[in-house]
Amino acid sequence: MKGAEPAIVCEAVSRRFGERLALSGLTLAVERGEILGLLGPNGSGKTTTLRILATLLQPHDGAARVLSFDVARDPMEVRRRIGVMPERPSLYERQTVEANVSFWAEAHGLADPGGAVREALRFVGLEDRRRDPVGSLSKGLKQRVALARAIVHRPPVLLLDEPSSGLDPSAAAAMEGLIRDLARDGATVLLNTHRLAEAERLCDRVAILREGRLLRIGTPRQVRAALLGHIVEVELAGIVDAPAQRAVESFPAVRETWWAPSAIRVRLADAERDTPELVARLVSAGARIIAVRPAGDLERAYLELMSQPLPGSLAA
Repeated sequence: MKGAEPAIVCEAVSRRFGERLALSGLTLAVERGEILGLLGPNGSGKTTTLRILATLLQPHDGAARVLSFDVARDPMEVRRRIGVMPERPSLYERQTVEANVSFWAEAHGLADPGGAVREALRFVGLEDRRRDPVGSLSKGLKQRVALARAIVHRPPVLLLDEPSSGLDPSAAAAMEGLIRDLARDGATVLLNTHRLAEAERLCDRVAILREGRLLRIGTPRQVRAALLGHIVEVELAGIVDAPAQRAVESFPAVRETWWAPSAIRVRLADAERDTPELVARLVSAGARIIAVRPAGDLERAYLELMSQPLPGSLAA
């Protein structure tokens, strides 16, 4: 919605547990329809952030809003508009898949709970397993039940805590596809994940936390560029010949170059802006390009950030 407030807003949110500061002045906004991933080590404040937004905890300082409703002053309005998938969803293992999701459909007071349950199970691919006891399902299918439960009332905002936790690669990929489909249908998704490759593929932006503080926020490409430099690698089908070298060396945006027999590594002034022009120049010079990729990935950028001292710390 043009001009509308972001779906999720945190303004200088802090939360303490005894003497420990779990969140320290967290300020961020999640736009409507966006997938934003919260990244960080254990104890960085990711789950605390989700619990505050889910109205399970109140901030000690600052304010948080979901679709313009304050989580402390209007918790029931927030709960009507969110779907929550905790890391440990506590499903009723002796009950059927259908019964687990029906309980939440009825709790939300839906006009047609049966229809809502069927639609949710169809979305997660469990319509044929609706009468199976949850305890008989694999970990991946249980996660799908938890997701169906979170979306049965069609909430516009989803809060997902480690949705791929413990899943094998195939099940994790399936969960990733479901989350992408939800965002494509208009949902706003805020998720915690330790799977950095998944975050790089799935998230529009990522926010990296450490010891309750927000260290970096941006697209995966922006985070990589900020921490690793604007370096791209170009792999060629043949050798790097003289025309290809001249094409690179004559490009004003190139700041530094490393040569290999069939690859070129360059630092650009702005990788996102300048990479298409670099590729066009190489193609015009007759180069046959196999791949163009950033030097390093989000995981490498994350590890680089974690290796740096916290701003304001006494570390050298």
